[in-house]
Amino acid sequence: MGALDGKTAIITGGGSGIGFAIAERFVREGAQVVIAGRRQERLDAAVAQLGRGARAVQTDVADEAQIKRLIDSVSSLDLLVTCAGGAVFGPVEQVQTKAWRELFDGRFFGQLSACHYAVPKMKPGSSIMFCSGIAGHAALANYAGGAGLCGAVNAMGRSLAIELAPKGIRVNVLSPGLTRDTAIDWGVPPEAVPGFLAGLSNNIPMKRPGTVGDMADAAFFLATCAYATGMVLDIDGGWTAV
Repeated sequence: MGALDGKTAIITGGGSGIGFAIAERFVREGAQVVIAGRRQERLDAAVAQLGRGARAVQTDVADEAQIKRLIDSVSSLDLLVTCAGGAVFGPVEQVQTKAWRELFDGRFFGQLSACHYAVPKMKPGSSIMFCSGIAGHAALANYAGGAGLCGAVNAMGRSLAIELAPKGIRVNVLSPGLTRDTAIDWGVPPEAVPGFLAGLSNNIPMKRPGTVGDMADAAFFLATCAYATGMVLDIDGGWTAV
């Protein structure tokens, strides 16, 4: 018997990285999982690995009609996890403002829209988990728009936790720190990435990045702890404690 037996979960960004690790954990605990992402070939490969009735719906989370189609693919929903979206790095005077708007389209409005369509399908005891990042708490150079995004998602999660508590729906935010095995474009040449990540790791008391498995462990806690709501859970090796 798994802790999530009989539960239906939708996970955006579930084809890779943190989203896929969460999908793996939820499937292992008995959930029926629908993963969403933009790349069909990546989704197909992920579903083949997940097995146990997992399926995929190709979805661009910046497109509200596609989000509605995703949520409409299930009759009821117990767990909504919204991990999809990218990152934009660069000096504020160099990054085009269009890039920030596109970031918000997917990672803020995409998460909010998913919640908008999901809530009517959720019964008491259901759970919503947004994804932000520690830039909402820890200042990062060359990531001004992303920091604003993370702060906005954190505020949205807390507000919705209060709003949806009378419906018996919990809302939390997973806030990952530096994490290995994700598809983030750090805005530096490929050959410079190892040194760049090593430099960031110096800010972390544990002196290493986290793993997608670490984030999946935290997501499982948020999905199953019946008294956890309104949380922004920083999983960052102590970065935000410094």
